[in-house]
Amino acid sequence: MESYKNMEARSGSSVNLTEPASAPASRFLTILVAICALVSIVAVIVAAVALSRPSVPNITVTGGNTYPSSGGVVAASSGAGSAPVSSNGQKIWTIAIGHNYGAHEYIDTTGYLAGFFHDVIAAVCDASGADCRTIWDPYTNCWNSEVGQHSRGGQGLLDTWYDACSGWYTTIDRVQVFSFTQPFLNPPKTYFYYKSGTTFTTTNVNNKKVAFIDGWASDEKCLARWNSVSGRENVVVSHVTTPTELQMKIQNGDVDAGFAASADMDGYTSGLQRSTESFSCMIAGNSMMTRKDSTFAAMWNEGFNKIRANGAFQKLCKDRNATHGNKGAIDCVGS
Repeated sequence: MESYKNMEARSGSSVNLTEPASAPASRFLTILVAICALVSIVAVIVAAVALSRPSVPNITVTGGNTYPSSGGVVAASSGAGSAPVSSNGQKIWTIAIGHNYGAHEYIDTTGYLAGFFHDVIAAVCDASGADCRTIWDPYTNCWNSEVGQHSRGGQGLLDTWYDACSGWYTTIDRVQVFSFTQPFLNPPKTYFYYKSGTTFTTTNVNNKKVAFIDGWASDEKCLARWNSVSGRENVVVSHVTTPTELQMKIQNGDVDAGFAASADMDGYTSGLQRSTESFSCMIAGNSMMTRKDSTFAAMWNEGFNKIRANGAFQKLCKDRNATHGNKGAIDCVGS
């Protein structure tokens, strides 16, 4: 057998007999452990940064009308968390308001939201010393309904996007979900509206196409309670989102009739006729709709009672025709 020395000479290479064969594997393991440790440190840093951030995004409330003006940007948390406050630390009450409701809510010639509800909000909040802000939002975020389904509370009010929704009627369905302030307008009657020059009878509406404004008080559930109307359980139901859309549907012949309250259709009856018979879908007239866990109603009722006692509300109602009369009627309580 040849010696190691002869083998080394023949091959022209050297063999280090003093280093164990497992050394390369040990070095690889050491490098791998070091990399894992570095990754762990980076992960801990990232997690610490993430935990230091608020779990709820901050929202700055700057839009909408302010009653009275507090001047100053407001930081408010969305959903759970602290209530929005003004720069002087006063709580801000936020109120959802629309733009397609006759003299009550509309967009003026300058592009701003206007209407009798804005006047009432300003007077009540001033009387109660409250800082109130209006927020435009679709009506369906206050109260919603779908064809064939029970009406339900809107996501905006339930999820605390705002404290109240302006000018909603008190109804059987709604009082089981929300609370209501004292009403400031009288409840109107509900009618069938149909195209001028056509005939429509309320004695039998079997298989008639009838449209309803989505989420409003005069819905198919109310029609179902109108016992003198036969065939009401077999109407073909469709929903629209505004009085304007309802008017267009009727005028275009897409539906046989619309079912809505007289106050809801003020300003939207051109080319339409309404039934002589009417029905009441409301428990009480227009008020502010709020959550049952909110103190908004107490604040509002305090201010409303003050403006009724000092005559400010009566003056608003007296001036309503001069201010908003071209947009439709306003039927104040006590008038």
